[in-house]
Amino acid sequence: MDWTDEEKARERARLETFSSYKYDEYQQFSPGRRFIESLALWLAQFDVGSQRRTAYDFVCNRLIFFSAGEMNHLVELTFPTIVRPRLIETASARSGVAVDRIKAIMETAEYRKLHRRTLYLGMSDGARTDWFRRANPSISNEQVFHAYDVSEVKSSDMVDNLKKDLTEMSGAEPDGDDALFETVVLLDDFTASGTSAIRYDEEAGKWKGKIPKIIEDLEKDDERLGASVIQSVKVIIVAYIASEQAIEHIGKLLPSLPFTKGTVEFEVVCKLGSLVPLDESRDAAFFDLMADDRYFDPEADDKHGAVGGSTKRYGYANGRLPIVLNHNTPNNSVYILWAEDVQTVRGLFPRVSRHRKLQQP
Repeated sequence: MDWTDEEKARERARLETFSSYKYDEYQQFSPGRRFIESLALWLAQFDVGSQRRTAYDFVCNRLIFFSAGEMNHLVELTFPTIVRPRLIETASARSGVAVDRIKAIMETAEYRKLHRRTLYLGMSDGARTDWFRRANPSISNEQVFHAYDVSEVKSSDMVDNLKKDLTEMSGAEPDGDDALFETVVLLDDFTASGTSAIRYDEEAGKWKGKIPKIIEDLEKDDERLGASVIQSVKVIIVAYIASEQAIEHIGKLLPSLPFTKGTVEFEVVCKLGSLVPLDESRDAAFFDLMADDRYFDPEADDKHGAVGGSTKRYGYANGRLPIVLNHNTPNNSVYILWAEDVQTVRGLFPRVSRHRKLQQP
């Protein structure tokens, strides 16, 4: 880096703070290689001088790292800020208790039933349904499941337990829709483009993504998930973190998604603002670095990335994000940040892809 002794002392303190406060907890680092080691190897691939200074400036001023503690905090905020207000509003209308009398509403039978008749499902490995359940002890373990692809046995078991609890609450066994889930909350950690969640394939003439798949399952009254919910079910999709690109994409397509059995809405706990994505003017020097073919492996542009409609050089679906999550780096972030260990470029926070290329021994 061609630093003076004074700069070395200052930057060493800064990097040690970065490491201990957050970056060393990145789960994809290998043994003996944490943040400072990874940073040294990453910087070494760039030309001495302006390129290394540009890369280092990016790390110090543009990188956004969501730690495990911060992710858990977003999980903890989900119920009180998004779900509970809706339950309170509905319970107020049904009980006749004024909506501003929060404590009184939460003590009504209407609220307690609504609360129990809400089902929480994970949409991905990062949904952290285990932490969500522990952060909300009033929610039954039988209301939370780590995945949306619920088996017939598990679905039946959840409904049976729901009936038992509702019977205990009211003293009479419910039947029909009264014995089924009224609200389904789908939990996901991060969405940057929204295309994996929902998209319409013009060529095939059909909807694709996790959301259409779940809605299709809910439409089926005679099996698994669909058999456990009422006819006018409310579906709330919650992302702990979402970019403006994803919010716009999902918000645009969701109203067109056919769903005769209920309603679907999309909510976000932490919205990434318009200044988060890298800008060609504001971040011109770093864009020049990314444009250098020495720092991009064409192997990264595989068939899975083609769904995003652009090269991954600037992130999947041209996400241009400087985001790192503690468990993995999203491919919507710029490639130079997350290049995988199996590729020719070093990534600062190497990503492990779901579609990792098979390596022969």
